Amino acid sequence: MATSLNFYTDSALSTELTTLDIPQLPDGLSPDIDNVIYLGSTLSGSIFQSTTDPGVDQIVIAIIDANIGSGIESSNIKIALTSGGLDSATAGASLNVGTSINGGTGSAVALYIRSDTPVLASTDTDITLETNDITETL
Repeated sequence: MATSLNFYTDSALSTELTTLDIPQLPDGLSPDIDNVIYLGSTLSGSIFQSTTDPGVDQIVIAIIDANIGSGIESSNIKIALTSGGLDSATAGASLNVGTSINGGTGSAVALYIRSDTPVLASTDTDITLETNDITETL
């Protein structure tokens, strides 16, 4: 079932993230690129929990590669809840973000993303982020 929980490019939750654009230099020698995106809902009063065991199971963010073998791979992406957490994050691994997320812009969860991309690409847009099945209660 669809919910109002989405990924956004800004903390005000005004611009929904459609793809995780990863720019690279044409020679493939770009340094690691860090970005911050936000997971949240503009609907105040909503609560989001895992469908399998609400309030107990974690909400999990997974890195999805829609076109494996072309361009940047999910194994080149790290996600963490803090910028410092990127150093110890495992590339390609999913991330637990808690057992519930409240709606409203002030409750958005900041997600720090690092791409380590040893491939030639101008911009790779086949990498996305997804949550496990989530239930929204109002």
